[in-house]
Amino acid sequence: MLRQRTLSALVFAPLVIAAFYFGGMAFLAFILVVGWCCAWEYRRMVGGAGIELKAWFIPLCMATCLAGVSGRPENLIAALIGGCLILLAISLNDDALSSVFGVTGLVYIGGLLGCLGLLRAQPDGSEWCFFVLFITWANDMGAYFGGRAFGKRKLAPAISPGKSWEGALFGLGAGVVTGACLSSCIGLAITGGALAGALLAALAQIGDLVESKLKRHCRVKDSGKAIPGHGGFLDRFDSLLFTGAGGLLLKGLYGLLLHT
Repeated sequence: MLRQRTLSALVFAPLVIAAFYFGGMAFLAFILVVGWCCAWEYRRMVGGAGIELKAWFIPLCMATCLAGVSGRPENLIAALIGGCLILLAISLNDDALSSVFGVTGLVYIGGLLGCLGLLRAQPDGSEWCFFVLFITWANDMGAYFGGRAFGKRKLAPAISPGKSWEGALFGLGAGVVTGACLSSCIGLAITGGALAGALLAALAQIGDLVESKLKRHCRVKDSGKAIPGHGGFLDRFDSLLFTGAGGLLLKGLYGLLLHT
């Protein structure tokens, strides 16, 4: 498994880094591919659990992602509200769970991925996106290797039996160190970078647990098989969904502090 994960990372990591670095059409293609794959996997998973989502769910998720890439917050808000209303309207004759999972999935995938697009579209969005990305990866690696080496106390056995408190702490520590090291890239002091790293690492772990809870509800091990050693796209990008939104929030707060 570790060999597969490493080989997959060597293939996918440069593609993600290139998309974040070049922006423009490269980043747009990244958002569209990840958004489509995650939405498709989500619809397939909940469908396997007996919750049918209309085919409109996927294009609505894509439209919401694109609204974020536009760089205008009002577009993202309008796309979210409009998409939720459309999903509710077309599922009036379905059971309540279909409506709930449809709206939740649109916010979860389209909304959070749209926040990452909105972050990248900012004037200094490239630096912030790399800050978010590297802290997310640092947390994942710290939690994985720390958990394998020292994990004894289960973090959330009812949701994800493989995760431990020790792994979570290693992931958090890796996020803090990475945030401190990259703090100057986004204009933060070392202390501010460390605090931002801690927050983003915590969000990464929450994102992982949220997806694990979804998979447990749907009774599947992985969201898909597209990425060897990792599972599906939703398995690989679940943390980045939350940290991208967290990075957008942090950048907004930082901007407010600079102007007060």
